[in-house]
Amino acid sequence: MVFALSLAPIIVHGQFFYTGKSYGSEALFNPVSVVLNNGYDIIQLGNRERTIFDYPYKDASANVWRSVSHPLKTISAYGTQKFITSELFPLKFSIKHVQWWPNYNVHLIGGGMTYRMLIDWYKFYDYPKPVLLSIVTVGAFHFLNEVVENYYFKDYNGDAVADLLFFDIAGVLLFSNDRVARFFRKRLNLSDWSMQPSIRFSDKSLHNNGQYWTIKWDLPKTVKWQLFYTFGMDGLVGLSYKLDPENTISMGGGFIGKELIDVDEERNIKTVKLVWSTGIFYDRNNSLLASLKISGHIDYPVLFNVFPGVLKVGAFSPGLWTAVNKDGGFIFGLTSRWTPGIVIG
Repeated sequence: MVFALSLAPIIVHGQFFYTGKSYGSEALFNPVSVVLNNGYDIIQLGNRERTIFDYPYKDASANVWRSVSHPLKTISAYGTQKFITSELFPLKFSIKHVQWWPNYNVHLIGGGMTYRMLIDWYKFYDYPKPVLLSIVTVGAFHFLNEVVENYYFKDYNGDAVADLLFFDIAGVLLFSNDRVARFFRKRLNLSDWSMQPSIRFSDKSLHNNGQYWTIKWDLPKTVKWQLFYTFGMDGLVGLSYKLDPENTISMGGGFIGKELIDVDEERNIKTVKLVWSTGIFYDRNNSLLASLKISGHIDYPVLFNVFPGVLKVGAFSPGLWTAVNKDGGFIFGLTSRWTPGIVIG
C-alpha cells in the first residue's frame, strides 16, 4: 500500500461516488458500515458462524501476516502454477479453479470503488488527509476480511497474498485515476448497494451484512432501459427500467454463494457452492431504497430491505429489514444512518 499512498494524493481530484444523499444505501455508507460489510463479508455463507466475537483473531492475524510478509514462500506452498492460473489470471473456468473471479469483481473493481468512495466521504465531512484515511480504512477491512476467511488455518495462505498484495493494491491504484473513476460512475453507473449490518446483542452475532455493487449500462436506442448487473456474494444479471429521471426499478437473476467447499484442505484452497438467486430493486439516483431477494441460500432464503429515506417517524427515517431464516422463522432489524443496526428477535 506504500506505493498507492505515494501516488494517490497526486492524481485524486474529482468526487464521483459519495454525494451526501440522506436516503437509500448511500445514506448508510460510512467507515463503520464499510468495515462490517466488507470485513465480515464471508459470514454470509451458510457454513460460517455469525458470532463474530468468537473468531480466532489473534492466531488468524498472525497467520495472514506471516503469509503476506513471505509472499514467495506462500506462493510456492500454494503452487506457483496453480496460483497464476487460479488466483491471478482467468485461465481456468471450472468451479474448483475460479478463485480469480471474486478477485476481479470484489477486490479489484468493488474494493477500488470503495476506496474512492471513502475518499469522497472523508472529503464531504471535511476530514483532514482523506486519501490517507481511506487507505487506512480499506487496509483495515481488507486485512480483517482475510483474517475472517483464514479462520483456523495455520499454514501459508495463498489466497491472502493474491487478495492483499495484488488485487487490493491494484484496485487502489486503478480508482486513484480520475478517468477510471469517471468511466465507472458516469458510463456504468457503478454504485455501492451494500447491506444494512445489524447486531444481535443476545449472542453477539452480525446479520444482514455484505458488500454489494451494481452496474447499470445504458442500452443503445432507448432512454428507459439499462442492462443491470449486481455483484458481491451473488451475481445477478437483468434489466433496469427508468420510471423517471431519478427512480429506477431493476430485476435480475443468477447465483449466490451458499457455502464454502474445500478444494484442497491442506493448502486452504476453497471454492463456493452456488445456488439460484433472484431479486427486484428500487433505487433513486443510484442509491438503493428497497430490495427483495429470494434464493436457495441457507441463512436467508428470503430477504427484504428498506433503507433510510423511505419511512419516516417525524424527523427520524430508519432502515428496516426482515428475512426468513433457515428454520423458517422471521428475523427483523432496525438501522439508522450513523450506527450499526440492531436485530429484533
